[in-house]
Amino acid sequence: MRDRLVLACLMLATCVAQAQVQSAPRAVLTLADQPPRLIRGAAVYGAGSGVAVQKDDILETGDAGAQLEAGPDAIVALGPHSRALVANLAPDGKSPVEMELLQGWIKVAVKGRRATVVTPALQVAVPSGSTIVHAGGGMEAVFAEEGEQQVARVDEKGKTGAVLKLGTEQYAGLDAGKPQPVAGRPPRAFVAALPPGFRDHLARAPDVAAAGKVQPKKQREAAYADVDEWLASTLPSRRRFVARFRPRLSDADFRTQLDRTLGQSPDWKPVLHPARASNGNLF
Repeated sequence: MRDRLVLACLMLATCVAQAQVQSAPRAVLTLADQPPRLIRGAAVYGAGSGVAVQKDDILETGDAGAQLEAGPDAIVALGPHSRALVANLAPDGKSPVEMELLQGWIKVAVKGRRATVVTPALQVAVPSGSTIVHAGGGMEAVFAEEGEQQVARVDEKGKTGAVLKLGTEQYAGLDAGKPQPVAGRPPRAFVAALPPGFRDHLARAPDVAAAGKVQPKKQREAAYADVDEWLASTLPSRRRFVARFRPRLSDADFRTQLDRTLGQSPDWKPVLHPARASNGNLF
């Protein structure tokens, strides 16, 4: 009888713990007119409105943008044809929001918490406020929509340079002949390309059905073409990609293409070509 009572208590405790996890606040994809592609782990999913977003999720939009929310104090919007990784989007109201933008447009609005956006060429820090960042296509730029911000150039090795401070409604872009971003008025090309939804302040989406409970739909395992530019980038998440995508090395085509492009890189060479013993033979 005592053993049964103990077992029952353990089962009850497990159920309570699971319920608490399921009911815990989550960062959620709240707006997605066209479901963006989601790369989670080493697999590709389709993700619609209501899907909970996890750390290291990669979201890639098509012809329409998308919006992510982590409580009332953190909203992230992606423009069309944008590729971003969620480095941290915890809905705890305290931890910093961290996004990595490989390509396209991102707008981040935070209140009372820090936000950082990193691209292959820029790093933008926002203590509190709203920022718009563009990466790729020959236009590396940031517009400090609200709040003081700091921007620095990122070199080809991923190291940041001198910091440039921006005030509200100030713009900064990269100039090939300058060692750091240059502040000035937003050029016409930037204003013309700005996604229409980015012209207004971000607002929470109302009445998102089953927010955080919608499951993404797995489509397939990730092919090398899905992640090649991510693997070759200098973004901070690159350091975690070896462990993340190592399971895909069992796919001959994935391994062959990876070896061809990154086989001699410091990250992948030890995995693809393990060191040999001093006598030249494998152990």
